[in-house]
Amino acid sequence: MLGPRYKCTLTTAASAALLLTLLFANANAVATDFTTGSAEHPDIASLIKRIIEAQLDSRAHAKPYSVTREYKLFGSDSNRARTEVLAQVNFLPPNVKSYGIDQSTGGMGEKVVRRILDHEVDATRDPKLMMVNQSNYDFTFAGEGAAGGFSCYKLEIMPKHDRKDLLRATIWVDKDSYRILRIEGEPVKSPSFWVKDVHVVIEFAEVAGMWLQTETQAMAHLRFGGEYRIVSHDVNYDVAQTVAVNTATTKPPRRHSAAMVAASVR
Repeated sequence: MLGPRYKCTLTTAASAALLLTLLFANANAVATDFTTGSAEHPDIASLIKRIIEAQLDSRAHAKPYSVTREYKLFGSDSNRARTEVLAQVNFLPPNVKSYGIDQSTGGMGEKVVRRILDHEVDATRDPKLMMVNQSNYDFTFAGEGAAGGFSCYKLEIMPKHDRKDLLRATIWVDKDSYRILRIEGEPVKSPSFWVKDVHVVIEFAEVAGMWLQTETQAMAHLRFGGEYRIVSHDVNYDVAQTVAVNTATTKPPRRHSAAMVAASVR
């Protein structure tokens, strides 16, 4: 996807940084197959209850971990990253995160990544504000499909609050574990006048028994700045003496318990 060539002014760059920061705060592409099923409509209240229980159970089983995460920021040339950043993110349960930049090509892109990580650290202190639950969202059943090779329920979520860090989105929920495998949508409120539209995709996978956000993509069209795309990919985990490598390229194992974390602690 190529956007028009552009000259990026300081105002446009700042708007892009704000936009991408808010997008990736939601959070913390492997799902490919999407189909509509014809099975009987599940009880929506019971389904939502199980989704919430799964998130709480996963949070209760959180472990300390350190993740090496790669960020790439693209402009009009979708094949060449304008900025590449390698960051180290550390998590200490229940609600403490910190980070450091290991490698960077610098420029505006590094500032964007730092703002993303600053917001992630702040959001971790109160994950309830971004949890996929009835306090933050209204739910509508949207059929069935597949994500990452797993059979899923699809639900539309609509924010109850006019906050920039909530998404109007579709979620794919594993039928067996009630974990959220994928979130795809747009912010309920534009973060800036300069942003025409935004689309974000968040992927989840199992890492050492935890259910974590492992990949994110965001695409934004600016009024006077063309198209921006930023992607993040978790490269390596160190989890309580257990190292999980390249988790986003490995299919998450099937679970038969209601354990997950959704919408992340970002």
